[in-house]
Amino acid sequence: MNVVAPGHVEDTEFSGDAMGAERRARLVGETSNGRAGTPEDVAGTLHWLASPADGHITSQIIQVNGGAERGH
Repeated sequence: MNVVAPGHVEDTEFSGDAMGAERRARLVGETSNGRAGTPEDVAGTLHWLASPADGHITSQIIQVNGGAERGH
């Protein structure tokens, strides 16, 4: 079993309009690619994990966060 661990993903009910501009800027500033994640970023990772291409990937935490949290 693998786990997908997304970072800040915009355009979701989780972050939505409740997040202030300052917090959003801080979260985006923590990424290596300088942007917030998108639902498509997470969906693409899930699609890959559900495909035969991940046939030998096991017990991993897949970070989908633009480099904000590097693997442990």
